[in-house]
Amino acid sequence: MLVLTLCGCGGRGSTDLLEARLRQQEDNIFALQRDLKESHQALETARHQTEAMQKQLAQASQGKILPEQTQALYKVTGVKVNSLLTGGVDIDNQEGDELWTTLVTPHDTDGETVKLPANIELELVDLNQPEANRKIGIWSFNSEEVRSHWYSGFAGSGFRFELPWQQQPANEDLTLVVRMKSQDGRTFNTTAPLKITPSSKPSMIRAVSRERLAPVEPARISFEEKPGTISEVTDNPFDNSSEVPAENDSEMDSPFRIIKE
Repeated sequence: MLVLTLCGCGGRGSTDLLEARLRQQEDNIFALQRDLKESHQALETARHQTEAMQKQLAQASQGKILPEQTQALYKVTGVKVNSLLTGGVDIDNQEGDELWTTLVTPHDTDGETVKLPANIELELVDLNQPEANRKIGIWSFNSEEVRSHWYSGFAGSGFRFELPWQQQPANEDLTLVVRMKSQDGRTFNTTAPLKITPSSKPSMIRAVSRERLAPVEPARISFEEKPGTISEVTDNPFDNSSEVPAENDSEMDSPFRIIKE
């Protein structure tokens, strides 16, 4: 009898403990649901604020940036130079490069390409020259001009430029300095080596179409035209004697040939 009484007391104690734990779990669930609801409300408020800021930024840029591009604007964390599409350009198959080209790519924290036009400044310097003669040239482009330079190919994507020399370089090893300023005022800088073949003659070329460029080599791009083919012409173009078929000797020697009467 005593054993049964003790078992009954122990059972009621376990039940009370279990009920207490269940009530505590229910309280935790209610608290988590309340926090989740508040988080959803805060997220919705932040989304509306972001959309309003995107519209304001688009209006402030005077149409230079679209509202949907503002999301990409916040992703940009840097700029890089594609070494495979950076170097000298030889377009006349003679000694020396007449132009130079580069591919500049804005990227996010993971290094992924972000297609976002921005103000870009390109500067070429020759560090082997005295300080007063180091500058080869500076090229500046606003966001509208940069937009037209977008390039996407097997070697990479970004904003591609091919430009004539402002000053003829004397050495083959140059340094490219890239400065990119986004629409929100942030500035991103990077440098990259640029290898060319210098020419002893002054460059007379001032512009070239981007469609002529074909990135077939990592550091140098050359253009080779296929030689024209010359067809053989006979002495007499009206002589068609060669077109007359020869007599079929096998037919004449055949024992089954038909003899005309």
